[in-house]
Order: sequence, then structure tokens, then C-alpha cells
Amino acid sequence: MRDLINCIAHNSSEGNLLIGTERAALFDCGMAFCAAETLRSVRQALGDRPLDYILMTHTHYDHIGALPFFRREWPDLQAVTTQTGADVLLKDTPRRVIRELSAVAAERETRCGSHGEALDITDYSDDAFRAEVVVKEGDIIPLGGVSAEVIETPGHTRDSLSYYIPELELLLINETPGVLMPDGTVYPCYLTSYADTVRSIEKCRAKPYRRLALPHRGVVSKADADGFFDKALAANAACLNFIGGMADRGLGLEEMLELFYERYASDILLTYQPKEAFFANARATVAATLRERGG
Repeated sequence: MRDLINCIAHNSSEGNLLIGTERAALFDCGMAFCAAETLRSVRQALGDRPLDYILMTHTHYDHIGALPFFRREWPDLQAVTTQTGADVLLKDTPRRVIRELSAVAAERETRCGSHGEALDITDYSDDAFRAEVVVKEGDIIPLGGVSAEVIETPGHTRDSLSYYIPELELLLINETPGVLMPDGTVYPCYLTSYADTVRSIEKCRAKPYRRLALPHRGVVSKADADGFFDKALAANAACLNFIGGMADRGLGLEEMLELFYERYASDILLTYQPKEAFFANARATVAATLRERGG
């Protein structure tokens, strides 16, 4: 049995590897622009063994944009998600958004300085975005000596998943609770439902974990793990109240988005996502808030 191996190639990307005695699984495969570096790290960790699964936490471009390039490397690879996620991956609009935002991220990275070896991120078929394995709450994915338990944690997206690895007492969560920033704050990420987010946070922290793996970070220190879910609840509630307050003042959508940007779009955050992705997410958060408030 081996520990979770951090193969994340960029702070805006993803990729944590778990190797069992029989199978190996990568939790998300990250951004397309740094796929070559992520692949290199995964190959080095696996040696002569294949990668058997990509266990998706959700179907956003920064988490699975590199999927076509992983399929080239391991044609028998199986991608794992919920039925909702599997349905999303077959739709033209999500596939187009993945391609467009991947291109925006690659262009931004080129302006900032080349990251890893060159890769034509447009050279793939959209059919690479599909799922071979559909899972639900409580399903177990055995890898041999270590396993991953599926936890449905909607709120960021409807297909959001977290995973519990009981043999390591390790909980790997997606972005539904929020993203822990380098300064210790939590950036709220609910896009589909605040209420679902609160339920998902409570479900996660009820697991008997001793270690925590967070989005875009990998396994975090005990200091970062302690109190994370309390911080997440507070950050999401503050976001809900902030948007609700703007709505109560009668502000229009564009005014709300401008103030949302002023509050949350720090220089650090914008290294994680382009402005285009930030505003797409902000619109979804505002819409979810107003819908749940009945506004």
C-alpha cells in the first residue's frame, strides 16, 4: 500500500495518485496546458504499471481538461463519475466550454512564461470526454490493499464527488466546501446550491478521517486541516449574506458581479483561474443564491 502521491503540476490544476497492489487511480487529471508534466509525474510513480482509473471530483476543465491526453497514454483507462457527470460529459456545451476555457488558461500561462513542455491542447476529439464507470453514494472502488469510497457532495456542481480512503484514514474532497487559499482563508465555491453545500460539508466532516486532501493542494498539514470545515461553513454563509444584501439593495446583476469581483478576485485567486472562469462561476453563485432566497 502506498500513500497518496501529489502529481499536481500547477496550482490551477489537479492530480493525486493512489496506487494499490492491483490497480491505480488518479483523482482528477488536471489542466490541459500542463498535461505533459502531470503525465510525466504519473508515469514516474507508476513505473511499468498502467493507470486504471481517473476518479473525477467533478467535470470542470481545470480538473479533467487533460483527459484526452491521458487516454492516449493509457487507452484502457476508465473514467469514473456520477450519472449526472456522465450525462454532462456527452453534451456539446460542456465540451465546448472545456475546450474554450482550456485555451484561455493555456494562453494566460504562455504570457506568464512557458510551463513544462509544449503541448497542442486543441489536438483531441471531444469524444474523449466520457465516463466508462458510473458510481453513486457509498460505492467502493477497490485498488488492492486500498480503496476509495464514493461520497456525493453536490453544491459546487451537481456531479461533485469526494472520496474517503479508509485504509489511510484520508478524506479527499472536491471544491464544494470551498478552496483553501494560501493565506488561510476559504474561497466559497457553491455554484448550484448553498443548501446542498452545507449538507455536503456536514457529510464530509462526519467521516472518521485523520488526514485531509484539498482541491489544488493535495494532502494538507494538520494546521490547515483543523477547523477547515468550520471555516468553510462561515465563508459560504458570508457569501450568501453578501449576495443577499446586494439583492436587498436592488442592485442589478452586473453591479452585483462587479462588487463580487472586488470582494473575492484577489491576485492569488486569479492565479487559479482566468477572469473568464471567475465570472462564469460568479454568475452561477449569484443565480443559485437568488434562486434559494426566492428572489
